[in-house]
Amino acid sequence: MKYLIILLTSFLFASEVFFMPMQGKEAEKKLFSTFTHAHNSIKIIIYSFTNKRIAKALKIASTHNIKITIIADEKEAKFNRSVIKNLAAIKNINIYLLHGKKYKNKGFGKLHAKASIIDNKILVTGSANYTYSAFYKNYEYIIFHKDKELITKFNNFFHYLKSIAKPYRLSR
Repeated sequence: MKYLIILLTSFLFASEVFFMPMQGKEAEKKLFSTFTHAHNSIKIIIYSFTNKRIAKALKIASTHNIKITIIADEKEAKFNRSVIKNLAAIKNINIYLLHGKKYKNKGFGKLHAKASIIDNKILVTGSANYTYSAFYKNYEYIIFHKDKELITKFNNFFHYLKSIAKPYRLSR
């Protein structure tokens, strides 16, 4: 019930909502612009990240000395199409990997959350991963929030996940 209230409240305080694939191009453009116009920091929690255009936005932001921290699902980050390895090689971008909680002798769950916090002023969340399919094939949504209380809660969640994640190291 608590999460349902947060979800419903998020729709009430949303600055913008995009529904994909119908508004995929506009959503991708808005996310690109939001990342490239950051002033201080970008914090991302993501399950799957294969969208090269969004990765390019982060690369551009990194050239403006924006501190970028990404927490990605450990298993998904290893897939060939993932841009995580490429992003890890860029100055000002720090990557952390995390898997979900361990469960009864069957392995681990997933880091399935999707959220970005830009300059501690904008929260981007929803069902969409940062993949081409999420923006152009799947029925997904993405919400741009400016609600300070919600941003604080997601910041706390981000810092908790970072505290239990492993820094990503490029193999040489």
